[in-house]
Amino acid sequence: MGIKDIFSSSGRSKSRLDRNMKAVVNIYGQSADRYHAMQELLEIGTIPAIVGVMRRFTSNASKSIEDEEEKNWLSKRLTDLDKAILLPAAREFCLNNDNIAWVLRIVEDRANEREEWELFDALLEKHPPVYERTPAKKQQLLAHIAEVDNPRVAEILTRYLDDPDETIRLHAVDALLDIADPATPDPGLLDALTARLVHKDEDSLRLRTKILTGIARLKWDVRVHVDRVVPNLGSEHSFDGNFIKER
Repeated sequence: MGIKDIFSSSGRSKSRLDRNMKAVVNIYGQSADRYHAMQELLEIGTIPAIVGVMRRFTSNASKSIEDEEEKNWLSKRLTDLDKAILLPAAREFCLNNDNIAWVLRIVEDRANEREEWELFDALLEKHPPVYERTPAKKQQLLAHIAEVDNPRVAEILTRYLDDPDETIRLHAVDALLDIADPATPDPGLLDALTARLVHKDEDSLRLRTKILTGIARLKWDVRVHVDRVVPNLGSEHSFDGNFIKER
């Protein structure tokens, strides 16, 4: 094979890759065309091809039923891939794309705990609790981590109580309250939540109300934090000396 043939073969391979990567995200195309493109990329099987086919999760086809069916089909095919290809592709995709929820679930199905946390740590490093113009990816990441049974989860969510975005803070509060055990009060968690009530930059009434309601429903004794709680009770809550009550 001559040099010209090598470059020609390489050029055809790149053309095939690019053509199919465009087709999988063409939301106005035919479903059959997207299936064909996905199958082609899966058959190519390189990390760039798998990253490319994962981009199907970043767009929504005009017909919602077809869209869901295609994504479910692709999720099953990706889950069957060799981890040596799947996990590096998933990492590259998640670090460089916004809609990562589907791929995180696929990783959860295939990765061991160490492999999964390597991806989480890379994403957390890239998306710390600082301002981001579009925080949806951060929200997807935290939603997924909140479902993981690991002692690190509460500490990670607590850090995002200081995120500048109200939606992220609200999500962190919801997740922390959801994993809290009513029968076993967590002094560290209670301290973090009540500290957010009096944080100098906290301007969200919704968030303060959510914290107070959550603590009330957990029935946690807040006597040691009375100075934080009482000034923020408002009209929806009261304090009986030990516990916050919903009015």
